[in-house]
Amino acid sequence: MVEVSWPSGDVLDPVRRHLRDPSYDIDVGPGWWRLVLECHRAVVAEFPEYELMAVKQRWGVLAFQAFPRAWEPGGNWTDAEYERLEAVTDAFAGRSEGMCERCGADGSLRESRRVHLVLCDRCETLVPEHGRL
Repeated sequence: MVEVSWPSGDVLDPVRRHLRDPSYDIDVGPGWWRLVLECHRAVVAEFPEYELMAVKQRWGVLAFQAFPRAWEPGGNWTDAEYERLEAVTDAFAGRSEGMCERCGADGSLRESRRVHLVLCDRCETLVPEHGRL
């Protein structure tokens, strides 16, 4: 059995503070938590007041869904700002494609269950059919 050092969920509190809906939880495995924090820091460096809609895994890739700042009717950011935000978050999505969502080791996309996940060989044997990490 593979020993995984599960970080405390509190490590994601800086990210949670940007959530539009505070009742929402970040829905990725602990192997990606460091990546989520790095993405958060990169976004904050350019958009300190960004608004976070969701952090989840979608088709085996990190989806960090955010706006440059809190949304207002009519919009309150430029296309260039939004494109820059997407460029930052897309870079982290790309990194997630090769990182085990369960433990953070090198991994690859696994399509053997109903939920596509990026897992290393060892974690592939430990994640059940339903895909919950």
